[in-house]
Amino acid sequence: MNAVPSRRAKRLILTGVAGLAAVTLAGCASGSGGGGEAGGPLVLYTWAASEGDQAQWADFISGAQAEDPDLDISVEGPSFADYWTKVKTRLSGANPPCLLTTQAARAQELGDLLMPLDDLIEKAGFDTSEIDASMLSGMTVDGTIRAIPYDAEPIVLFYNVEAFQAAGLELPGTEYTRDQFVSDAKALTNGEKKGLAIAPGIFIPNAWSLADGVPAVTEDGDLDLTNDDFVDQIQSFFDLVAVDQVAKAPEAADGSEVSQQAFTSGEVPMLIEGPWMYGSFAEAADFTLGVTIVPSTSGTAAAMTAGSGFGIAANCERPDEAFAAIEALTSVSVQEKQAEARGIVPARIEALPAWAEGKTEGAADVVEALLADATPQRTTPTWNQVETLMTQYGVQGYRGELTAAEIMETIQNSVAG
Repeated sequence: MNAVPSRRAKRLILTGVAGLAAVTLAGCASGSGGGGEAGGPLVLYTWAASEGDQAQWADFISGAQAEDPDLDISVEGPSFADYWTKVKTRLSGANPPCLLTTQAARAQELGDLLMPLDDLIEKAGFDTSEIDASMLSGMTVDGTIRAIPYDAEPIVLFYNVEAFQAAGLELPGTEYTRDQFVSDAKALTNGEKKGLAIAPGIFIPNAWSLADGVPAVTEDGDLDLTNDDFVDQIQSFFDLVAVDQVAKAPEAADGSEVSQQAFTSGEVPMLIEGPWMYGSFAEAADFTLGVTIVPSTSGTAAAMTAGSGFGIAANCERPDEAFAAIEALTSVSVQEKQAEARGIVPARIEALPAWAEGKTEGAADVVEALLADATPQRTTPTWNQVETLMTQYGVQGYRGELTAAEIMETIQNSVAG
């Protein structure tokens, strides 16, 4: 499982199961008519194994039914980790579902399973200009849109406001240079108490690189880990540990919860993560939560975005009904409700102010600035291997035992081979 799924799973916080009655949870052998029988419920195949997952989809569906009272959707699916393989089997079985979920980072991987939506978008008069452009780009495969996103999560830098104030540092906002970041991190570092917490894997280094506009995957979908610009970006991230000594090298066995706990406990005052973690961090921490951009060389805001959306199975026999369901599921009111209840950053621009509710001053300004210049995390079908190898070898990069060039070449050659 790559870093995006592990983080996504953590954000599906159970907020109550009262809404579960709104969803019929169908078994994998369901005869509910989700694919071919007119008049039956549309089946949404998604990650639906946990109560938290089920509560989220119940909220989506109840909100969509407020938009369209005649909407009838049932939900089925495995755990998040199993979804990406089992969805392929499910679609080849009897009575396949019509509705699917995907992440922008995995849309290329599921491209053959997802129906191009451009004709349905035009037919319905659906205004894509109202949706975050980076997420629509991430949901585009071979020049056609394959899913409508419901969230657009720009990766941010969380910081401990009181720690910054105690060190006499200016609080960063919508601009933050890497030079200033390293200077601040050094001021916040005292021996073994470091300024930044780092998790293993490729997810956060990739966000660091994209803050400077350098991707790991080409626009054509090819893995490009060994290009000089990307290697330089990864080396600069390794150097935060090996040279600047403002962070500890993560262990390969560490989960993201290790760095998250170091941050929320007050042990470490800075952490790069997704904005979906805001609610969990605010609840766990006894300090004021600051939010700024992932530092860039110029100091201007640019982001890697992660997000998910709803698509239609390529073999769905009820595409018009399915697209109408997607329109309701991704409506402004539904996304506002999700932003308020679960803390997701809505993909609909009009719904974005709902995320600002309950956040510290300036947090929403940072998210808006990042979304103004955002690039989706693009991956390849081999990304799980990239994540595994970066987790394994990256530790040596942080320790200065291997260079980024050596590690990126090893990973590129291993995956390509």
